Amino acid sequence: CKAAYQSLLIADQHCRTKKYLLCLASGVPCVSHIWVRDCCKENKLLNYRNYLLPAGVGPDDAIVEWHPRSSPFEALRVLLVSQKPDELWAQLATMGGASSVRQLQANPESSEVPAGKYDVVVTDHTCPPAVEKSVTSQEVPIVSPEWLIQSVICGEHLGFNSRPQYCHDYSSSSSSSS
Repeated sequence: CKAAYQSLLIADQHCRTKKYLLCLASGVPCVSHIWVRDCCKENKLLNYRNYLLPAGVGPDDAIVEWHPRSSPFEALRVLLVSQKPDELWAQLATMGGASSVRQLQANPESSEVPAGKYDVVVTDHTCPPAVEKSVTSQEVPIVSPEWLIQSVICGEHLGFNSRPQYCHDYSSSSSSSS
């Protein structure tokens, strides 16, 4: 394709894979594989915009349409706390416009977080109690990776406490009915 100057992600449907989420965060259009088939049928490059896949399923279980790159984390200073560094969390925060992203490995010796350095902490149930206490005392929001993902899907900075799933120690087992 001579006119293929832009990168596209080709998929059969929207999904929550690392590659799909990173394309959303960086503004790479996610296009249905049917576009490739139709281009071959027509023997010409068709407008891919007619084949855009949704960004994904939003917090209300509704489909969120694809949107141009946005910066849901613009100017946020983000601390990621996990037992082993999670590359996806860091990449989503960075591509989503965070002004700084730092990772802290969660272990029993992990202690206080320097005051005034972070706007949000992204972690999960492995967050050491000392870190949680330090962050809470500074009134810094602690959220789950789901908050990162949903903010990227929606293309906007969602409220830190707007959904129970954004709580870092949320467990779906008690509310699961399937």
